[in-house]
Amino acid sequence: MTGRLRPGRRFALAAALAAMGSVQALALPTMIRLGYPNCVSCHYAPQGGGLLNQYGRGIDEAQSRRAGEYKPTENLLVRTLSWDGRITQDFRVVAQEQLSGATGQPVIGKLRTRFMYRNVTELGRGFRFSGTAYGENESVPRPFKSYEPPVTPGNVYLASAMVQYRRGDRFEIAAGRDQLPYGIFVSDQTSFVRSRNRQGYYDTPTQVKMFVWDKRYQVSPFFFAPSGEEKSGFGERGGGTLAEFDLLGNHKTIVGVSLLRGSSQKADRGLAGVYTRLGFGRWGIFAEHDVTDRTLREASRATFRQHASYAQVFWAAREWFVISLVGERLTVEAPFREKLAAGKVEVAARLTSQVSLGASTRVQRNALTGQWGLSAALQLAMKTPN
Repeated sequence: MTGRLRPGRRFALAAALAAMGSVQALALPTMIRLGYPNCVSCHYAPQGGGLLNQYGRGIDEAQSRRAGEYKPTENLLVRTLSWDGRITQDFRVVAQEQLSGATGQPVIGKLRTRFMYRNVTELGRGFRFSGTAYGENESVPRPFKSYEPPVTPGNVYLASAMVQYRRGDRFEIAAGRDQLPYGIFVSDQTSFVRSRNRQGYYDTPTQVKMFVWDKRYQVSPFFFAPSGEEKSGFGERGGGTLAEFDLLGNHKTIVGVSLLRGSSQKADRGLAGVYTRLGFGRWGIFAEHDVTDRTLREASRATFRQHASYAQVFWAAREWFVISLVGERLTVEAPFREKLAAGKVEVAARLTSQVSLGASTRVQRNALTGQWGLSAALQLAMKTPN
């Protein structure tokens, strides 16, 4: 669907669609409000995201609209395919209808559908394999920048493939291809702190990462190399770390720092950031601010700095229904000057552990050009039981 709407009418359309319900935030770590300071309890990967372990599946089911009790399947065929419980796997589909437009530009409608196969296989003696493959009708790469072009995937894309080893309940090391560790999980990876820091859907470098945690801290050092999917000359090598601490010891006040240094044939990049995850009963706050310095390896040897900020306040009106307000800012210095600000409203409803609905509406302003951009999205996510 295309057509011209006045900016005021575009805003009204976006607000109306948001009120109906859409979202990109179906998997935010809002459990911080209940005293879950990190992802280790519910996810196979300490980093979070991906498949839930059995405890996590129980929590997911209990906090859905259905509010049932998780019961592993007794179906003989399913148990055979799951290697008698050693393989956890599912198929997931996310369908999103999005409307977007900008000042003086036509409104564009797009339907994006992504299919995912996710697998975690227990190999024994603390070892396991995990992997995720995507199939989609239309990719959503991060914005193209001459100093940092995005990975352009095909219709089928291997998002992650990791071999992991866990010793006890305080240490894990993993090697393979995946997203790098992040401070706060922002499921909308077009947000500035993700899309402008090489943390889009398809930024999955080859890496070795370690997780060490206890009741009040988690430290995650990592080293990375190109995945082979990057544009020629832009594959980075480097390393970094995340370190976070439970400030008050109540599992609801996490503060952390992130550091990264990467180099490629075309550019060098250094990132330093701070973040927090705070929970207060039914509501909470996520916030992150990153400073990135880049130096181009060209005749100009241009050096410039970027600031990216993200803040979200969420409210769990019900255990299964979450409303969020998001604010973002991005500033990039000359010679690639940008100055953007954005605000977003999101709602997410987890009807069952297999079905989620959501809605979002976003408004963005370019302070250098005065241009406004508006978008709204409706989203349905479904997955098979596991």
